[in-house]
Amino acid sequence: MDHQRPPARTLLGSLISTFSRSRRLEDRIRTLCARAVETDDISAASAILEQLAAALRDHIDRLRKLAAARPIPPERRRCS
Repeated sequence: MDHQRPPARTLLGSLISTFSRSRRLEDRIRTLCARAVETDDISAASAILEQLAAALRDHIDRLRKLAAARPIPPERRRCS
C-alpha cells in the first residue's frame, strides 16, 4: 500500500509534518540516551551527551513555541 503525505502547505500536511519532525526528534533523544548508557568510552560518551543536550534544547524550543502559540482562554469565574 502506498501512503502519500499531503503537501506541507495544507493544514493537514502541516500538522503531519510537525508531528513527524517531533516524533523523529523524540526517537533521536531516546537513541542518544540508550547510546550514552551503553558506552564505556569517555570521549564517545562526551560526544553523545553533547548531541543529547542539543536535541533536548531543540525539543524545549519546540515546546515553548507551541505553548506561546496557544491562546490563553478567558477566565471562567465571575468577578464581583
